[in-house]
Amino acid sequence: MRDGLVQFEAVISSLKDIRSRVIWPDSEGPWIDGGMEDLMVHFTYASWTAYNLGCALSIALSSKDDNLGHSISDMMTRMISSMGAIQLAEIHLTPDAADELKRNRLEP
Repeated sequence: MRDGLVQFEAVISSLKDIRSRVIWPDSEGPWIDGGMEDLMVHFTYASWTAYNLGCALSIALSSKDDNLGHSISDMMTRMISSMGAIQLAEIHLTPDAADELKRNRLEP
């Protein structure tokens, strides 16, 4: 994990089956299993952690259901914008591309 960055990861299977975790400099949180409400609480925690540490927030969402993934991504983008985010970027990957990115990622 890079210094100055808090990462929020979520794997979305359905509205009631979502896994998420927060990774921040020098630490990594556990995977939290739950539904949409749990995702939002965990996302709020990630945002607050990034704010308190003075770090940027990176969000990685993956879902095999394209429509569901887009809907949750749009909702989180609106939330981030309402919190006063300065810059937003969105990248869409197929599940195979996301798996390849995880396999080939170089960590310090």
